[in-house]
Amino acid sequence: MAMNNDQFWTSLDGQVLTVRPNLSEHTVSLTIAFWPRNPAEFDFMKEHLDDLHFTERSTLARIGLEIMRATPLTVDGNRLVFDAETFLFDHSFPNAPYWKKLFRSGMPIGRLFYAPESQKLSSTEIWDAISNNALKLPNTISIDRNGSVFLTSHPVRYTLNPKLQRADFEALVSGNAGRAYLDKVQVRNETPILTVEPRSGILTSCSMYLKEHYVLLNRGVGNFGIHTSAVLLDPIKTFGTNIMLEIYNPGDQPVVNPVVSVEVFRAPTPADTDVKNLAKKRARLLSTATDIYGALDETPPKDNGSVEPPKPRTRVTFKGQNATQDNTSVFINAGQFTDAATLRDKINAAGACGYRTLIQALDAAPEDADTLLVDTFPNLPEHIELLARLPNLKLRRIIFRKPSRTHGFFLSYNAHGRLENYHDIGIDVYWHNAQLNDLYLHTYKKNHGFFIREELGRKFQESTILAMYGSAVGLDQTDTDRISSLMDKLTGFIGTNVGVLTGGGGGVMRLATEQARMKGALTGACFLELEAQPPEIGVDFFNTFQETSRHYRQKWFEVADFCIFNVGGVGTLEEIGIEMCNLKLGIRPRIPYIFYNAQFWTSLRDQVEEMVSSKRAPAWMLDYILFSNDPDEVVDFYKKTLRVL
Repeated sequence: MAMNNDQFWTSLDGQVLTVRPNLSEHTVSLTIAFWPRNPAEFDFMKEHLDDLHFTERSTLARIGLEIMRATPLTVDGNRLVFDAETFLFDHSFPNAPYWKKLFRSGMPIGRLFYAPESQKLSSTEIWDAISNNALKLPNTISIDRNGSVFLTSHPVRYTLNPKLQRADFEALVSGNAGRAYLDKVQVRNETPILTVEPRSGILTSCSMYLKEHYVLLNRGVGNFGIHTSAVLLDPIKTFGTNIMLEIYNPGDQPVVNPVVSVEVFRAPTPADTDVKNLAKKRARLLSTATDIYGALDETPPKDNGSVEPPKPRTRVTFKGQNATQDNTSVFINAGQFTDAATLRDKINAAGACGYRTLIQALDAAPEDADTLLVDTFPNLPEHIELLARLPNLKLRRIIFRKPSRTHGFFLSYNAHGRLENYHDIGIDVYWHNAQLNDLYLHTYKKNHGFFIREELGRKFQESTILAMYGSAVGLDQTDTDRISSLMDKLTGFIGTNVGVLTGGGGGVMRLATEQARMKGALTGACFLELEAQPPEIGVDFFNTFQETSRHYRQKWFEVADFCIFNVGGVGTLEEIGIEMCNLKLGIRPRIPYIFYNAQFWTSLRDQVEEMVSSKRAPAWMLDYILFSNDPDEVVDFYKKTLRVL
């Protein structure tokens, strides 16, 4: 399929082919290669060879490494290549003694991008996007008449922890550790005036929330310092108060309060047909899975003389689990079954559908099978058997209908680990959910997986998620009206694509979910196995956790961008403790924490202030906490704390 010449485009990560130390002690030469995703993309890359630009991996810039293209892009077989020069822009960084030795062949280095002028926003379009909450830029910007935006950073500079070892930097450049790791090991220093001394660099930050736009940082002529080659900020990924800027000063005079210039480009939007096609794909797969599960129930497989008893390949045993337990399974090629009649003919010819155990289905899997349907999500021994046979399979997806043999609707914490394994090796996992009568794809956002209808996947990635905490106990009318008003104000402030995440129960959780649904926002839940709180199903995205995984489940709330604590009991108090500890430890970025219904939380406010005064909590936390009853005050607090317009 032909590429669109009139939309923003980015390549896959390029890789280092060769590393050549220079005679200069200050630089290293690299040859960098970029491979296309498909032949059509390669044709596009060759056609626009002179218009493709390079953006360095931000992780490399944040450890002081600058990468400058030294030669034009050229075609080399089935790839594009260019030579680059690298140097360390500040020798006070702890990796200065060995930075040259960090480069290895094969390390990811950055991407190419194509930014057509037709997709650049004009000054009017930028201001309209800000006014309509489709784009959030720092509250320190100026916009010129040519569509360039000038901004100053936060009055903050970051240094790298001097305790970082060479192994830590090697993990960063190899891609095994990334921005999330750097966020934790950086040391934050508040400063009223930001200076860049001669022949040195700084790491600083700004606030930016992108959903539908790319932002391109101009490297500039150096009047206010030079931004590194990490110039491209992506939509969705660029979201928060800790968007890093890496600026260095090659001159012999200091730079004071550097200004950064950026341009804004539209990101490609999925066509309505893309969403419709995904919905049709899900409907076809749901129909096929429903027919097969129906056949499995009507004609259950039984061992007979023609079927070998299950023989595990691995000699691994687990208490209470084994790989030979009954788990009706069948491998199919999903594309072969276009209707139920085709499926029934095949089942009738075989006399039964599938195999009694997963091992037997694995041993009999057809060569062209790409889909495994299994009654119960594979336990750990079954998982090991599946992985052992994976090189001989063309498996692309797993469909299950029961999360657990013993806990019904709820997944164990070990099962969540296996879901992550399948994601890492590129196997899609679907839940054929009988209670919801639908098919849900396991999809990751911020490294946490949720089940969602496949066509909603992009909207889920783009949505700003609000975690609404509170009691399952019913609310009085005053609290109901207050929370309804807050939801209205927040969805107006955040703009399009909002989602609300709760614990999936009644009271505050039900109200927040209903309000979100009325406004067309996504609704989500982390369901916990509790007799006192049966799950209220019917949300757009969800995951489930067994009763012994209460604290483990709390990590899934890290997918939320903002936390709001409403009237609640001891369960809510426990969640507050975890979330505030996450804020203190840097697991959460520095974002507003709202305690809604100031009177109810008065004692907690006093306790937090006491912890700060006795130095049992950092004083800066108070800047990010608001106790309020007023939705307008909440929105103003968001703007002030996030430092956005």
